[in-house]
Amino acid sequence: MSENTPHSPYEPNQGGPPPSGGPTQPPSGAPTPPPGGPTPPPYGRPTPPSAGGPTQPPPYGGAGEPPAYGGPDPYYGTQPSGPFSVGEALGYGWEKFKANWLFWVLFVLLTFVVGGIFNGPSFSDYQDQMRAATDNPGDVGSIASGVGGSTLGLIGSLIVSVLQALGINAALREVSGEKATWGTLFKVNSYGMIILAALLLLAAGFVGLLLCGVGLIALAIFAPFTYHNVVDRGLNAWEAFTSSFRLVGQNFGAVFLLELALLGINILGAILCGLGLFVTLPLSLLALAFAFRRLTGGPVAAGPAAFGPTTYAPPAA
Repeated sequence: MSENTPHSPYEPNQGGPPPSGGPTQPPSGAPTPPPGGPTPPPYGRPTPPSAGGPTQPPPYGGAGEPPAYGGPDPYYGTQPSGPFSVGEALGYGWEKFKANWLFWVLFVLLTFVVGGIFNGPSFSDYQDQMRAATDNPGDVGSIASGVGGSTLGLIGSLIVSVLQALGINAALREVSGEKATWGTLFKVNSYGMIILAALLLLAAGFVGLLLCGVGLIALAIFAPFTYHNVVDRGLNAWEAFTSSFRLVGQNFGAVFLLELALLGINILGAILCGLGLFVTLPLSLLALAFAFRRLTGGPVAAGPAAFGPTTYAPPAA
């Protein structure tokens, strides 16, 4: 090469090219990257900011306080999602129940006690009272008894519905890898939206009853994830209700088979003097929470009996 030939901008002025396979030197003045390179964030989440900047919330089931339930989470739906089998959901729910059985048994007992206090008389008793008040419009006592009994029954149904939503909150926490306790059972961000969802379901049930019971069957099949959407995703009552219909409709086969299986085991639990319900009701809550998270891509703790920061990996196809 002659002296007048300019150097190529891609070759050094002195010395030969770097040895094959050797590390390339950064341009003059550029900072040297740390050895090993940065660690990629899990599941495609943003890289944590540098020291002194704002910190990202911990992942579900990780160290520290879990994200608040009942509000939208920007990382929700980033986990692997897909169909599930009935045996997989029931097995997961059974292992979770065994790992925290005392809490769940006491929760079912609380639900039974509250339901017994407010809903002691049956619904047919309230109908008889209202019919008697209609037949005898001058009987003020019958009218007051019928209206008061119906109001008490409505309040009782509403309270039991709120307890059901709190049980779903506890089940979702367990599926996230956080052991449910009495302290976390009542930690929801919006009791108001839970009550609105309960009123919506009660109204839909009343309409379904007028449709010769067909509406009740449709409600039982397509609306099981209403409270899940309110508690876990922060949706309003109507969005949670309609989203449950869409989710079940898009995954009808898997969800319907699971619902049939849960109906069967709860019937067996009721036959055994009702004592089996102390097991089958929590199992149903946990299995449905697992199914909801799998279908929506929400976090699922790895290992049914493990309470830890790992996440569930669906089986290979």
